[in-house]
Amino acid sequence: MNEYQNPESGSTQPPIAPEPQGTVVPMGETWATGINPVSVSPRSRRLRWAIAGAVVACVVVATAAGAFVLSGAAGAKSLTASAAPKDAIAFLEVRTDLPGDQHAKLADFMSHFPGFADRSQFDNALDEMLNKLTGAVSPDLMYSSAFKPWTEGEVSVAVMDVGSVGSTGMMSGGGSTDLRAFDPLTASGYTPPSAVAIFALKDRTAAESWVSGELSRTGLKSTPQTYAGTTLYEIGSGTDAGAYAFTDQDLLLGTVTGVKAALDSKKNGSLAENANYQAAMKSLSGDSLARFYVDPKAMLSRTMGASGSAMQALLGGAIPTFRMSLDSIPAWVAGSIRAESNDMVVNVVEPDVTDSGIDNHTSRLAPVLPGSTVGVFEIHSIGKLVLNGISALQSQLPASSANPVQGIKDGLAAIGGLDWLGDGVAVVTRDGSTYGGGLVAEATDASTAASKVALVRIATLANGSLHITTRDETYKGVDITVLSIPEGSGGAPLEIAVAAKDNLILAGYTDAFVKSVIDTTSSTSLAAQSDYSTVMAAAGASNQQSFYVNVPALEDQIGQAIFVASPSRWTVDYKPYFDHIGGVGYSVAGGNTVILRFVVTAK
Repeated sequence: MNEYQNPESGSTQPPIAPEPQGTVVPMGETWATGINPVSVSPRSRRLRWAIAGAVVACVVVATAAGAFVLSGAAGAKSLTASAAPKDAIAFLEVRTDLPGDQHAKLADFMSHFPGFADRSQFDNALDEMLNKLTGAVSPDLMYSSAFKPWTEGEVSVAVMDVGSVGSTGMMSGGGSTDLRAFDPLTASGYTPPSAVAIFALKDRTAAESWVSGELSRTGLKSTPQTYAGTTLYEIGSGTDAGAYAFTDQDLLLGTVTGVKAALDSKKNGSLAENANYQAAMKSLSGDSLARFYVDPKAMLSRTMGASGSAMQALLGGAIPTFRMSLDSIPAWVAGSIRAESNDMVVNVVEPDVTDSGIDNHTSRLAPVLPGSTVGVFEIHSIGKLVLNGISALQSQLPASSANPVQGIKDGLAAIGGLDWLGDGVAVVTRDGSTYGGGLVAEATDASTAASKVALVRIATLANGSLHITTRDETYKGVDITVLSIPEGSGGAPLEIAVAAKDNLILAGYTDAFVKSVIDTTSSTSLAAQSDYSTVMAAAGASNQQSFYVNVPALEDQIGQAIFVASPSRWTVDYKPYFDHIGGVGYSVAGGNTVILRFVVTAK
């Protein structure tokens, strides 16, 4: 639905005329401790707000898994959940009013970046940033003039149905199964999604005046009708039809079915009365910039019910049918984005329904990894995790398809199973301009580690078709086997080194990584690096799984790779802001609830 889209400009900003280059004075005259002024072009000034918004928005890349018990007071109550339908399968709430401590915390966080040090100008800076974000949709939709005068500062989106395509629609066109030519909007049996945006109002009269002005400006026509005791306005027709309506508390804007469902919440009950939503919100701690709620059971059942038979018809039964039980699906998933003084944090929470038996603990491998580590992904109890996953997959497959899975289990049993395999990490290191890395995994004891490394050597040499050669060396009392894998066209062979040190199995690109692990002491390890410990403390040091990236060590390589065609754009427009990002990481930990906590630190 495009009722607020400028028909002349569309959804993109008009090109900006070039301006002369020069130095601009950042907002305010004082800088946060340790932050120095930078000279930036006028173009950079325009980009400042978009980039700052992107810094906040990028941390939303998180997927629910793992567990962590939250504590503390609940955040501010939603202003719009009482207008959302009780059976909403997804609900996203954004707070531009920065409730509770979020105004001060966001000001603290943004003060690390150029142009945000003067706290007295923070509100103006925030408005300008939001103007850039809404103006990117249409230059006529400036937040400070179009929305701020009449909104309370909360807007949400509720989704009741994702829509569907009937099997006749998917198979229309002479029975063609070419998905590239398939258009769901024109297909027979297509049902559009049901969704509604809810704006909390502080001035209904001003909101009505703004909507009327937008309709007049864009030339869109609306058709009024009485529904649920109020006036509902329809715009457009068919699958493109939209609607809006006003109540004393809210502006409702969305699909026709979505707006009607929101108006019906007065008699049918609202999301605020939904027991799953209430439990989900109680799992989140503190005030936030945004929150979301998902009912995965309802979403899965409605999606599969709407499209499962159509997809089976399209593929002709070519895919196996899983015996998926909704008992293994959490009743809800919730999340929040919260500003801290030095961090931006995303929490994604769900009730624990798997009982994996994997415990939470601080990393036992970070103390043995070299301090040159710039990226690490760690999983605890890998053996148990893999075996649990295989058993779960076998239980979901029909009996006729389960034999290959049983074959995998039998093959693992023949080589001693995986019960011996504990925690493991994948590592990227940087030494000057040289990158390296490898794998480190725990075995139950030193003899098991040595036997597994020997098994790798024997299995490699037994396969003569690979033409792999080996050489042995000893470094500080540790035996290292280097496997040389020939490359085509006479290139240099790829060297993989493996070794057993105490109960650890080491494997790396060349022998450099293995030797760096052998050389590591408690004072030179990754665990001793302040950036790593800061990120893990914020994300949750006791966990089942974690990830960490040292952004300062990699930012130039990342920027140059992204802006390979225009390196100056990276240097002038983006690097001054990325220079003040520290580490990025997440952790997954377990308990009665399940959470993934994603953190971006500032410096």
